Amino acid sequence: MQDLKAYLEKISPLNKEEWSLTLQAFKEEKYGKGVFFIKEGGYCNKVSFLSKGLFKLYYLTEGQEKIMLFFAEGQFLTDYFGYLTQTPSIRPIQALEDSVVYTITRDKLDHLIKTSQTWSNIARVMAERAYIFAVQRANRLLHDDFDTRFITFMTEHPSLLQRVPQYMIASYLDMTPETLSRVKKRTFKSNPSLKSIHAGIDPHLL
Repeated sequence: MQDLKAYLEKISPLNKEEWSLTLQAFKEEKYGKGVFFIKEGGYCNKVSFLSKGLFKLYYLTEGQEKIMLFFAEGQFLTDYFGYLTQTPSIRPIQALEDSVVYTITRDKLDHLIKTSQTWSNIARVMAERAYIFAVQRANRLLHDDFDTRFITFMTEHPSLLQRVPQYMIASYLDMTPETLSRVKKRTFKSNPSLKSIHAGIDPHLL
């Protein structure tokens, strides 16, 4: 769990006792490709740190899959809305690759936050990040054109271009696969320099 420790200590360093309690609270879980982290209608009572693999968070509308988020290595994953409101999930999370995560349940995380000032700080920063990235994504979909969306995605998530099918990237960028194909051709041909309404957020600034 050294990758988890490194992530947490960039936010707020843990002392030996706090790290020992953290090790006891988290457990390793493995998900095969296609396995659900949370299904539609399920209750999300856990948060996981993704050590290896890839997940998608999506919803279905008129039989079509709309991808809202991808989770890759070095990120925490959960259905944050369902977790906070304790309501049935309308957004399943499914593994796109064989994956390894470190998971903590809601009750254990609440206990860490109540008993550790460091964990209280970590939870606050993670909540701030979740809010910032949600607003960033919503504003980009509202204000950025198709070309800008793709260029931003390619710049910020280059590895996903090779790991995620094109139709899923198109869904994430809220365009059809045919539109994405045309956008890619224009981009690779002219190499335009377009800027999103929101620049990438440096997590160390939070």
